[in-house]
Amino acid sequence: MNYKTRIYEAWQFTQSNKEIIRWYAFLPALLSTIVGIGYVTYQILAFKSSELFDDAPRSFAYTLVTTILDFIHNNFELTIPIIVTGLVLVLLYFLLPVLLDASMIQVIARRRHNQKVSLPEGIKYGLLRFLPFFEYFLLMGTFSFISISAEAAFILRNLGPEVFKTLLPIIGIILFVAFILHILFTFAQYYIIIDETGVMDGIVKSCTLVILNIQQTFMLVILMLIIAVRILIQIVLVIIVPAIIIVGLGYYASVSLPEYGLIILGGLSVVFLLFAAYLAAVVHVFSVAVWTYTFLDFTSEKIVHARDTQA
Repeated sequence: MNYKTRIYEAWQFTQSNKEIIRWYAFLPALLSTIVGIGYVTYQILAFKSSELFDDAPRSFAYTLVTTILDFIHNNFELTIPIIVTGLVLVLLYFLLPVLLDASMIQVIARRRHNQKVSLPEGIKYGLLRFLPFFEYFLLMGTFSFISISAEAAFILRNLGPEVFKTLLPIIGIILFVAFILHILFTFAQYYIIIDETGVMDGIVKSCTLVILNIQQTFMLVILMLIIAVRILIQIVLVIIVPAIIIVGLGYYASVSLPEYGLIILGGLSVVFLLFAAYLAAVVHVFSVAVWTYTFLDFTSEKIVHARDTQA
């Protein structure tokens, strides 16, 4: 397999199908970026108010919850709109990426086979595979880096450095096992979405496909690097956006800018947020295209059994 050609082909597809970026990837990337900013901000403030850096009488989580409850108590008429808005955002965050990713994989696979499939038709095909893919999504969320890092941060903040050092080997083993599982399950979602298998069947077939193509380790390394670059870009952007807001607000407070200065600052923050989301969407579509093409190529190769005779 020509890896450079495969990656180039995926990049050309990404550049020539920007409607997929706009309609399938941008909104989930925007939601993920906002949630990422909130996650990083929470972790920073939680560590800042913990015993590691400050002898605060209460944890940041307690302060946050009481602040929200006080706001609801003082603005009771806003309770229902806030709850409804929150539920809508939570549903969008958990359900929309699953649906759009399933639709995207269907469109990429079908267009590679020269099928004329529109984006609305892609949604139709994505809906047909939504439930099993959502089940797989929830399963893999348990082994995600974010989940494990959040648990490790919780242990460090609440149980202290000594307990964290004691549990660090276990956390390292969990991270290593999660990494291996992600490699073995690389093609499970493509079996589920493209070949319409069940979740466990897709996982078993993915493990088999990875093992059968173990000689393609270099390809897997490249693909993992693509994912790592995507995560790195998102992390950097997630840090930059809050930094811009914080520095801007600090400057605003120090020089007492007029009200229009705050409006300009808010506008710049929105621009940076949209840029971060669009860049993450481009990288995501490119990554999915590479994985989809690789899956189609690997599964199209005939398996040579021990009893087969080769010319």
